[in-house]
Amino acid sequence: MSYINPKSDVDKTVKISPNTYIAAFASIRADEGEIKLGKCISIQESCVVHGSGVEIGDNVTVGHGAIVHGCKVGNNVLVGMHATLLSGCEIGEWSIIAAGSVVVEGVKIPPKSIVMGVPGKVVRKAEEKDFERIKFSTKSYIDKLKAMGKFDG
Repeated sequence: MSYINPKSDVDKTVKISPNTYIAAFASIRADEGEIKLGKCISIQESCVVHGSGVEIGDNVTVGHGAIVHGCKVGNNVLVGMHATLLSGCEIGEWSIIAAGSVVVEGVKIPPKSIVMGVPGKVVRKAEEKDFERIKFSTKSYIDKLKAMGKFDG
């Protein structure tokens, strides 16, 4: 089960895995190519997911107003509010993309990275406190799904 807010716009061809939370005003358009959403993810208010070959892994939070365009996001990633991921970039697992950061086209972010800035740069390796933050973010949306009776687990 998943929750797709009726005020969101999600193309019917998007592949949505179980326990996905899609908030109001999110737009997920698959008119340029396949979009795959992993399990236990949240796509928050006013996010845009678009472009060819988008893959978002498991246990990912896409923060309010973020843009994910034509790229791949690994498992256990936190994409901050109003961050932008451009075509062809790849975000390694257990990474955090800070709010407002822009990861430019084709950039490969290694696993366990903290990225900040415009253009986004790796500022340090992720630490245990960062892993806990990613887990907390995922858990908070799983808890919402459970409270709504929309969790399949």
